[in-house]
Amino acid sequence: MKYRTDIACSLGLLAGTTLGSGIAFLFGWQAYRALTSVTVFGIAGIIITIAVFRLLHRKSLSTSNS
Repeated sequence: MKYRTDIACSLGLLAGTTLGSGIAFLFGWQAYRALTSVTVFGIAGIIITIAVFRLLHRKSLSTSNS
């Protein structure tokens, strides 16, 4: 399976914004707080997912070379 950065970005953005909007809904935040929450969690989701995909890619390369 190929691990690509564009897939990681899209999955991270989807997961992060979904989590951010859920947290904003639970806390009852309106306008700027909700927008900030969605933005912060979206960016964090992208960064985390890219890191995980790169780690999985390295692991798959090391097992295929052995």
